[in-house]
Amino acid sequence: MKVPVSWLKEYVDFEDTIEGLADKLTFAGLEVEAIETIGSDFAGVVVGHVINVEPHPGADKLRLCTVEYGAEETMRVVCGAPNVEVGGKYPFAPVGTTLPGGFTLKKAKIRGEVSMGMLCAKDELGLGEDHSGLLVLDAGLEPGTPFVKVWGEPETVIELEITPNRPDCLSMIGVAREMAVLYGSELKMPSVEMAETENDVADEISVSVEDAEKCPRYTARVLKGAQIAPSPEWMQKRLEAAGIRPISNVVDITNYVMLETGHPLHAFDKTLVAGNQIIVRAAKAGEKMNTLDGVERTLTADMLVIGDAEKPSAIAGVMGGADSEIKDETSTILLEAAAFETSTIRHTAKTLGLSTDSSYRFQRGVNSDSVEWASRRAAALMGELAGAKLCKGIVDVYPAPKARVKIPFSFNRIEKMIGAEISADKMRAVLTALEIGLEADNGETAIALIPSFRLDLEREVDLVEEIARIHGVDNVPAKTPLAKVIPGTDDSRVRAISGLRNVLQGLGVSEIMNYTLTNNPLLDLFNKENKAEREELPHPISMDQSVMRTSLIPQLVESLGRNHSRQINEACFYELGRIFKRVDGVPVQSETVSLGMMGPVGRSLLDKRAPVKDEEMFVWIKGLVEKLFAAQKLVPEFKIEDRPEYESGKAVSVFADGEAVGHIGLVNKTARAEWRLNGPVAAGEISLEALLKNSFEISKTTELAQFPSMSRDIALILDESVKHEEVVKLIEKADPADLELFGLFDVYQGKGIEKGKKSLAYTFVYRSATQTLTDKKVNKAHQKLSEFLCSQLNASLRDGAL
Repeated sequence: MKVPVSWLKEYVDFEDTIEGLADKLTFAGLEVEAIETIGSDFAGVVVGHVINVEPHPGADKLRLCTVEYGAEETMRVVCGAPNVEVGGKYPFAPVGTTLPGGFTLKKAKIRGEVSMGMLCAKDELGLGEDHSGLLVLDAGLEPGTPFVKVWGEPETVIELEITPNRPDCLSMIGVAREMAVLYGSELKMPSVEMAETENDVADEISVSVEDAEKCPRYTARVLKGAQIAPSPEWMQKRLEAAGIRPISNVVDITNYVMLETGHPLHAFDKTLVAGNQIIVRAAKAGEKMNTLDGVERTLTADMLVIGDAEKPSAIAGVMGGADSEIKDETSTILLEAAAFETSTIRHTAKTLGLSTDSSYRFQRGVNSDSVEWASRRAAALMGELAGAKLCKGIVDVYPAPKARVKIPFSFNRIEKMIGAEISADKMRAVLTALEIGLEADNGETAIALIPSFRLDLEREVDLVEEIARIHGVDNVPAKTPLAKVIPGTDDSRVRAISGLRNVLQGLGVSEIMNYTLTNNPLLDLFNKENKAEREELPHPISMDQSVMRTSLIPQLVESLGRNHSRQINEACFYELGRIFKRVDGVPVQSETVSLGMMGPVGRSLLDKRAPVKDEEMFVWIKGLVEKLFAAQKLVPEFKIEDRPEYESGKAVSVFADGEAVGHIGLVNKTARAEWRLNGPVAAGEISLEALLKNSFEISKTTELAQFPSMSRDIALILDESVKHEEVVKLIEKADPADLELFGLFDVYQGKGIEKGKKSLAYTFVYRSATQTLTDKKVNKAHQKLSEFLCSQLNASLRDGAL
């Protein structure tokens, strides 16, 4: 919301610096994002009178203009503006003038002709972005008059970031109302008085609303005898300062009142409204209409249109139609002011890809009660600036006026929630200043009567926020937080989750957090087949956040990809959060832990440069899961299972106590390509409940070893279809005496190994709890184990492996 300060001062008196104003607004919840100055002192720029125009001998689109800019002073300049003409008056900057952009004009030769200055367009003077032609000045101005006297002093514009819950501040009056409270001033409302001199409006137009839920209020006025012309300079300046391009007096008035009141309006050429009827209805599926931007739009049945007896004339709350727009010959105006349901407008604007100042406001909500007032304000300005005459009365379809919101509250509770000493009288004063009425006030409790323009106030906590921000958040003393012990409360889950986070941090995994909302294209990269499980928002604010996530893996891999794009070559992340799936048509929420890694995370510092192999990455993610499960007092089992998230043959399901609790694997190529992740990326997702299952089990202690250990290795050459899991089960079945632990340390296929075979190398640690082992005893047990494995697996030993 761009707010020209001089315009703001029409509604509220205040004395402060711009910086002081910005601080007050920001601390009150209306954050000032930028402060801009439009215009300057225009030193050296004067009114220039073009007294002669000749063709440029060296360029078809350039002309030589003789400019009079003072008493008997003339200068010749080269000009390419299409609207320059003899007798015209324009801003003229002679040689030596420094324009607002910092450019100083010098004598120049353009296509062989000398130019001693510049006739200026608006953008060259820092007055906007219009470069379509020269800024045309009043013909009665005296040549040589300083331009600053014509245009006025520089305008300061503050740009506010208005949060979605404060649509009332998307208007000059709304911001002024806030300032009146902050500065203790009085809000000055503009006049809406206008004589109704024409026939009854009911004789001119009829209105029917087919869906009162989507259009709770619709008003129509008719004005006759309007003369379409440019709007006055003061209005054009204000609109341009607020970011809106002037068009004509009638159209500019609708935009002006929208900025002033926060109510979008629309003006139709009434003679183009078929049947003198307005029908607010649902669009027909496939129905087409041309909007004011010259684009043919195809509508859907869930959109709302403003139609006449034959066709749609406007897309409700978004944009008007080209077939009924205000033209130069228009004289009879149908003025619309309405209120529309927010989600309908949001959906329509998003579906059509059409965001306008009107849709922006309707999406956040407008005050139905003040629709008629905004219509009267616009009608009064049309009478004043376009010579229009108003028909008697108004067609006002408002079948169900909203009841005034009432909020019971306690003065003492509000004081405690704010954490500052604020008397009940001070609270009453703040609420009164905010136009919030009180009833049933007994000194301890009361009922707040919320004004209709405050759509965001619904609960007592909203009143707490209002009183706190007007009292001044910086006036709330800092206090040491207090914690209360509540007997009997079970916080075991909280402690278990905290412990899980500590375990993951100890394993070198960094936590990330993502929104629970995501989008279909991202989910499709990982699984296109689960669309029936997805819970989509009916009217999302953003298509990037339109679906409840069904897995944590897509956003986790996206986070890895974003880090990779910023030259982070290795990372290991986890996220703990909720996922949402439709099961038998019913939405189900669960919590999971996702794990992901990229780059040489499992290597030592001296071994980072070689490319990471798929086998390495898979072993790292599997090892991480094994260590995590061990820390959580669980024993994982793995079974090969293809899943769409992962490369075929490079994923496993994870089991604990015989139940499937998650899955891990190497992310599929399509998803990796989205973020140019050329190397393997591992990811996985585990049920949080499964990980917490044994959190509070007490681990069994074992005596510390008193005798030394002895190590032996085996490298088995076996069929490539044999799984490590099968070898592990055979080792556990053999159960060699004094075997303390064992592990796989190498997988090899290549030179020296027969095709269709592979080498699995294991290390074994032997230790006795009662004596020091001898080589003879260990060798005997190890030899027996080796022979058992070879016979069971039809394997052989690699040379030097025993």
